[in-house]
Amino acid sequence: IGIAGLSRTGKSFLLNRLLGSQHGFTVGSSVNPCTKGLWIWGEAVQLAPDHHCILIDTEGLGSTYRTASCDMQVFSLCILLSSYFIYNSMGAIDEHAIDQLHLVMKLAAHVHSRSEASCFSGEGPKLASNFPSLLWVLRDFHLQLRDGRGKAITERDYLEEALAPRPGQRERNAVRATIRDLFVERDCATLVR
Repeated sequence: IGIAGLSRTGKSFLLNRLLGSQHGFTVGSSVNPCTKGLWIWGEAVQLAPDHHCILIDTEGLGSTYRTASCDMQVFSLCILLSSYFIYNSMGAIDEHAIDQLHLVMKLAAHVHSRSEASCFSGEGPKLASNFPSLLWVLRDFHLQLRDGRGKAITERDYLEEALAPRPGQRERNAVRATIRDLFVERDCATLVR
C-alpha cells in the first residue's frame, strides 16, 4: 500500500492508523516535512487474516524543499511499487488534483512502457493491468454528497462523477479517461475534519 499527496496533509498519520500505532511513521506539527523521498515500513503488516502488506510513505508533493521533477519521480515510483495506491488530497476533487494525478500516471506509464519497449499511446488496457487499485482520500471534506437533483450519493459515485466526461471539454475529458482507464479499480473515501 502506497500513499502520496500534497505536503503536510496527513499521509503518515493515515499509514499509522493502518499500523494501529501513533509512533510508526514520523508525524509532526511544524512546517518542516518529516518524510523524505520514500519510506517503506520494515516488515509486513497484517491487515486481516491471510492479508499482509508493506506500507510505503512518500514525501509530500509541492514542498518548498523539492522540485516538481523530484515530486513526480517519488509519486511515480510509489504508483509503480504499489498494488493499492492511496491518493490523499484536501477538500473536494478539483481540476488541479486531477491534473496532478494524470501527470504522474503519464510518467509512471512512460517508465513502465520503456521497460516493456512499447509506448503509452494505445496501451491503456495493457498498462492498466500493471497499475494499482486507487483509493482517493479526501481530507477535511465538508460538502454534502448529493447529485444534481439533490439525491444522496456515495463517495464512489462522487469520484465517478468527477471523472465523467463533460460536454465541450475534449482535453479535460482525455485526462479523465486516462485516469478511468488506468485505475480500473477505484474508490473514494471522505474524512471530515
